Formats: sequence, C-alpha cells, structure tokens
Amino acid sequence: MKKRYKFLIGFLIIFTVISILPFLFQDSDQLGKFRTVEGEDKYKEAYANAMKLLPEPNRTLDIETDYGVVRVYEFINSSNKLEIPIVLLPGRTSGTPMWAENLGELLSQRTIYTIDILGDAGMSVQNKPIENAYDQALWLEQVFKGIELSQLHLIGHSFGGWNAANYTVHYPDRVISLSLLEPVFVFTGLRWDFYIKSIPASLPFLPDSMREKMLADIGGTAEVDMNDPLARMIAEATEHYAVALPLPKVIGAEQLSKLNMPIYVALGGKSVLHDSQKAYDNALQSVKNLEVKIWEDGTHSLPMEYTEEISQELLQFMRNIDD
Repeated sequence: MKKRYKFLIGFLIIFTVISILPFLFQDSDQLGKFRTVEGEDKYKEAYANAMKLLPEPNRTLDIETDYGVVRVYEFINSSNKLEIPIVLLPGRTSGTPMWAENLGELLSQRTIYTIDILGDAGMSVQNKPIENAYDQALWLEQVFKGIELSQLHLIGHSFGGWNAANYTVHYPDRVISLSLLEPVFVFTGLRWDFYIKSIPASLPFLPDSMREKMLADIGGTAEVDMNDPLARMIAEATEHYAVALPLPKVIGAEQLSKLNMPIYVALGGKSVLHDSQKAYDNALQSVKNLEVKIWEDGTHSLPMEYTEEISQELLQFMRNIDD
C-alpha cells in the first residue's frame, strides 16, 4: 500500500460513517445539492485537484437522465478496444477520484468508465427526486443507454456496491459480471453501533478541529491529513453537500438468487460497518455463481489497502469469464 494513502484507509471509513445520518433525517422531496455557492466553489476546486491523481480521461460526458445530468469519464485502453469494458461506481461522497489507486492497473487491460453518483457529491446534478431502489436503477440504465454500453463488467465499492447490485437485480441483461468490494446493504445491514458513532461526526455546527478529531477517532487514525487532495475533497463534500437519497434497503436473498452472472465479493475482516462473516455466509446462501473472499486484515477501504491484489483478482475474474 502506498505510503501517502495509509491515512486514507481510516478516512474513507469516516466518510461512509458521516454519510449515514443525512440518510436518516433528510426530507425525501429534496434534491441533492450544495448548501451554499461558496461551499460548491470550494468543493469543485478540491474535486479538480483530486482528479489530477488520475490519468487524463479520453472523454468527459454529461448524460441526460430523467433524474438529472450524470457525469461519466471514459478512459480508453486502445490496445484492448474489443474487451468488454469496466464500469466503476464509487462509495459515498467520493466520486470518481476515489479510484485513483486502482484505475491504472485496471486500465492496463480494459477500457474504464467511471460515474459520479446522482444525488451525491460529484459533478452529477440531480433535478428530480430519487425515491426508491427502482429510481436508483433506472437512472443508471439510462446512462448505459446514453453511452451505448450493451455489455459491461460492473464494479462497486461500499454504497457503490449497493448501487451496482441494485442495478443488476433490476437490469441484469447488460451485466456480464458483478464485483462488490465491501458492499453495504447487500448481504447484511450495518452494525447498530455504527449509527451511534455517526451522530457527533455529522453535526455541521461543530468546529472543524473538533470534527476532525472525532472523525479520526472513529476511523482509527491518529489524524487526517487535510493537505491530501482526496482527503480535502471528501471533507469539502461532507461539509457542503446535502444528500437527498433514500436509505438503501438490504437486497433480498430471493432477488440475489435470480442472478446468473458470475459475482465476485471482497470483504474486510476488520470492517467497522458490518459483520463480514455474516455477509460472507449470506452471500454463499443467496448467490449461485459466486467467488467470495474475506481479507482478514482488511477494513472497509479494501480498494485502497490492497490495491494491486484486488485489481489483479478482478482482472483475472473477468478474463476467466471472457475467455
């Protein structure tokens, strides 16, 4: 794991923690939006700096859907244009920049599309309420139609894992394989004490120094390095963006059992969000064509902790399907 990203392991747990409380208390009629113009400017500057950690996208697309305009980045592998591409769905409050460490390895073999989740911080702009799981799946289906992806390998982390699984149970035909990295609300719910820990870190009126200390305590880190572009972007999103999305419901075993495509699941043995062993057992019971693994020393931030190992496993998993 690269030295500059060690502190982000805890931090990327933190931004998931502080994303829970807004789900519970928001007005379902609202749209996801920035609280102030000044806050939006700060976030966009931080986002632009975080995007510099990634390769330059070949295309930047803004796709119209019934629920808003969705930002998509295309990263082309010109030597493997005929390979089925990968679509990456990020965790809460992180957007495309969260894939900075993984993108290079995956791009070495596949064309990649990354999506900023609608209704969450990022460059996507919501203009109609997203009220349920079907709405969540529909806008993604409209994106894939818009960029003319007839087949894809779908990968999601954390809440992005839920989005990926939820899309697949509603629209399975495009998905050649589904990969879920520390997914939440897919095979099990969150730990009860996780909601309690979310409360103090989610209060916007607290001083930054106090909030950062509590966030570091929750994430199990000594401190949060706010000079890192990705950390700064996540912090600005947390402070300035108001999410208006329904709290996901755990996807039912009956729905999962109907999926026929190969499914890869990676779980962190030390994840603070959920019981990984329970998620592992539930996955085995509900999924037909499954490859599942618990990384015993892994946390919720598996893609950043085991960048090379996870990326290589994903690529091999997809090669075995396409061959």
